[in-house]
Amino acid sequence: MYKTGLLVLTRPLPVLKSAVQSVLEEAATVVSNTLYVHIQPSSSSDTFKIRNVPCSKDFRCLMTQLYSSSASLCNNLDVRILLNNVSNLPLERNLKFDLKRPCDIVLIDNQLIADEFQNKSKSLASLMKDGLKGPAEVHTLSMPADSQSSMIEDDKVESFDNVVLGGTFDRLHAGHKIMLSEACFLAERQITVGVTDENMNRKKTLCELITPTEKRIEGVLDFLQDIKPCIEHKVVAINDMFGPTISDPDLQFIVVSEETKRGGEIVNEERQKKGFTVLKQHVIELVVDSCHNQYEEEKISSSSSRKRLLGTVINPIVPNRNIPSSPYVIGLTGGIASGKSALCGRLEKLGAGIVDCDKLGHEVYLNGTPCYNTLVEQFGDEIVGKNGEIQRRVLGSIVFSNPEKLQLLNRIVWPEIGKLAEDKIKKHAENGKEIVVLEAALLLDAGWNNLVHEVWTSVVPPGEAVKRMMDRNNMTEEEANKRLKSQLSNKERVQRSNVVLCTLWEYEYTQTQVEKAWSLLQKRLTERNSEHSKY
Repeated sequence: MYKTGLLVLTRPLPVLKSAVQSVLEEAATVVSNTLYVHIQPSSSSDTFKIRNVPCSKDFRCLMTQLYSSSASLCNNLDVRILLNNVSNLPLERNLKFDLKRPCDIVLIDNQLIADEFQNKSKSLASLMKDGLKGPAEVHTLSMPADSQSSMIEDDKVESFDNVVLGGTFDRLHAGHKIMLSEACFLAERQITVGVTDENMNRKKTLCELITPTEKRIEGVLDFLQDIKPCIEHKVVAINDMFGPTISDPDLQFIVVSEETKRGGEIVNEERQKKGFTVLKQHVIELVVDSCHNQYEEEKISSSSSRKRLLGTVINPIVPNRNIPSSPYVIGLTGGIASGKSALCGRLEKLGAGIVDCDKLGHEVYLNGTPCYNTLVEQFGDEIVGKNGEIQRRVLGSIVFSNPEKLQLLNRIVWPEIGKLAEDKIKKHAENGKEIVVLEAALLLDAGWNNLVHEVWTSVVPPGEAVKRMMDRNNMTEEEANKRLKSQLSNKERVQRSNVVLCTLWEYEYTQTQVEKAWSLLQKRLTERNSEHSKY
């Protein structure tokens, strides 16, 4: 297998459209990572040169077909259709391939051109802007012969100087690539892309897993610069649905999806109010996700992609060499009402030992413990009830209105809970448990993540957490929101976690996530033990 390939398609567009599946399937057997696609239909068998290809309906159709088919046929490949030579304007002579990634193999649908490319040092290298970074193989695709009817090609499509579009663009998928490529396909001078910021994404599914805005902007820029470097790319963060569309009078065309078509109409209403020209628009059809399950959307979407991350390792696991390698300890954390206890119950049924830090928290307050004596010394006899035990409600009223006293309480209590947790983990080890789950809402706050090998986090949207607190704890909405805001946010926890789970949906879906996480954990432990056995 080769890491990066350049697929050169030279047959008439109707022939290429009918051969998309076979071409992609064959390419997937040769290339593993990035597949660049250069489309130059009806090229003669003379010396190959990159030439101008006008914007046409057939080209657009082929481009869309390649991307949408790649999602189901070769989802592991990052397919990028090159558009530097696609324009209704005359282009510079001696165009060359301007690829960001070194090319290892060239796949061609024409035997005569393939034979020409075999002389790599003269022909193929001369077509690369920076030459060939190393030796590249040439592979001829299996293609049927052209028919006379296949030589007919479609009408041209109007192009525009300035094209605009917007979106989340989280983890670029085939749908994103179609939209961005459509904009590049039509743009002669500049493409403007608005990328939604965090505030706009708050209501999206699993928003905690959305890539940071800067990274998404970088991803869009990288893609645009790869497929059409000859035009200007303006990629900006937006905090409303309009972005640059109501501030830039020079924009001419907008690319929207079926879901955002109404948004395009609203944009034009605002432009008319400002005296700007109305944007012409092209609506991209949603791409069907042939691999979706019952809990995911039927269309290819970032939401489904984020759901597929649940139970997997999203942040690298850094080995903790300060604790024994066995038992393997998972720190399970999450905000109030995020479903931590329910997840622990499921993991316990799969064989894990459970340590509940909330219960340990009650133990450290008991009369006769070192923590009890220190608390009475620091906070006075008023916190002791008639039964001789610490009244946590009274203590709480003292510390929650005084940040300094709260910090003092935490400095006293947290280390003691940590010691009890270590003892419980050791007992599970003595009882033969290979995996122990340390459940703690304050895992990260208290530094107990130093006691574990991995951190797993349970998340639910803030609105769902508030609803659960109101139902379960009889809190008012105001009380629930106040409690929620006093904790680390979901995003902060996710950033410091290795695995994320979500209990928002059906019981069966949560169970699927847990079983997936457990299975992948078993695989990691097997690989780790295999590595250790080598030494």
